[in-house]
Amino acid sequence: MQSWAWSEFKAAQGQSVARLGFFDGEELAGGALVYSVEAGLSPFHMPHGPVLPWKDLLKAGQCLELLTARLSEMAARTGAPLARFEPLLEGELPYFLDKFPRAPLDLVPTPTLLVDISGSEEDILRAMQPKGRYNVRLALRKGVEVSCAGPEELGEFYDLFELTCARHGFGGEPTSFFDGLFKSLGPSGGAKLYFARYKGMLLSTAVVVFYGGKATYLYGASAPFMRSAMAPYAMHWRIMLDARARGCRVYDFYGIAPEGQPQHAYCRFTPFKLRFGGRRAVTCGARDFYFYPQLARLLLETISARDKGVCNV
Repeated sequence: MQSWAWSEFKAAQGQSVARLGFFDGEELAGGALVYSVEAGLSPFHMPHGPVLPWKDLLKAGQCLELLTARLSEMAARTGAPLARFEPLLEGELPYFLDKFPRAPLDLVPTPTLLVDISGSEEDILRAMQPKGRYNVRLALRKGVEVSCAGPEELGEFYDLFELTCARHGFGGEPTSFFDGLFKSLGPSGGAKLYFARYKGMLLSTAVVVFYGGKATYLYGASAPFMRSAMAPYAMHWRIMLDARARGCRVYDFYGIAPEGQPQHAYCRFTPFKLRFGGRRAVTCGARDFYFYPQLARLLLETISARDKGVCNV
């Protein structure tokens, strides 16, 4: 989501995008793609960003100071109350991130499940849980067929996607989101649509994006019938093999339930994902940087509007 192609997609969706680079002399040391909605007092958000030289803490800290200074200037013009960022950092965090409080909501799912697909087919199968490995082979024996679909078949994908969202109680993206995604990323192969069929019936589908040696299972859907065909297992197996053939080394299942939270919304499909093996990756989560002048102005405007409302009663 900090790639140029993704920023073009979001711009085409109507979002405002600021593309910032941090330079050490002539060398690009880091960058940030900053997204916001032009209507209203929209916060700035940087999913997967900023991208900084995190192994060099001195340089990363300097870049972050430059970033917060530039964001403060931008907020003074737009009225943005805060900036929310979420770099892809695991483990012990740089000390200077302590001054940024944890946001109430994350921009991208954490934790996620990362599957190593750099080895042979047997290596990938061997790393799965026994049930996952068995179901992949069972689906293939049953004759589940997996194919890449074109953007003209997005309607069929969306019908199953809506059904899946309703079944699980999730809010889905509108059709315009997927239309825009494939218009922006489809021609270069950065996004692909997969269909898994059994005896001609569409049972499972997935939207996958490819970037930087990683394939990400961004959205998916499945039918509530013919589950014995194990179509989703054949589909993800095909995706992993396709991604490996493209030179990807990691398949990101994009979101699983945190350990010890049995009521989490992702608990319904986490066991399915875990059967493919991989490791839990817990990133730092979203952090907030507040623009206090804008917050104070917003508070005063709210109080003023409330007082006017009282006077008019």
